[in-house]
Amino acid sequence: MSAPLQPEIRELRQNDAAEFAQLLIALSSETPYTLLSEVENRALASTQPERIRQLIEAPTQQVLVATDNAALIGFVALSQGGFEKNRHACSLMTGVLRNYWRQGVASALLQRALRWVEQRGISRVELTVMENNAPAICFYRKFGFQREGVKRNALIVDGAPVNEICMARIFHQGID
Repeated sequence: MSAPLQPEIRELRQNDAAEFAQLLIALSSETPYTLLSEVENRALASTQPERIRQLIEAPTQQVLVATDNAALIGFVALSQGGFEKNRHACSLMTGVLRNYWRQGVASALLQRALRWVEQRGISRVELTVMENNAPAICFYRKFGFQREGVKRNALIVDGAPVNEICMARIFHQGID
């Protein structure tokens, strides 16, 4: 087994727009586990510069990217609740190119994302994962995420209904 890759983890930058669009297209072509299809990601590619500008300016959003020799190979997106009653929580989404699976890239991204969460005093991180994506479920469990429920028939993938597993990690910072 080879040593884990040591990717650079950094914040998404405005000048990443074209490459980030290509990363999302590649991810959706490699795996059925992305929310947007390849066709949808291709259609949105031209809007990436504006979408990234809005993300960068939003105080409750964060997108971190992993790079290998300056090329984008993965990302994690965090979206903190924007209202008084959900400001303590954020949702998380991640994706890593298949060639970089099981090389520590997703772990490096998630570790950095969880530091961002803790620095902001967020006490709940939530995500959904397709029920048939056992490797992702196992991965998130290693980081303290627990299954909270099932969204039945939440998605249609290749014409068939797919359940989503709701998972969350709670940080006990005075809120129980």
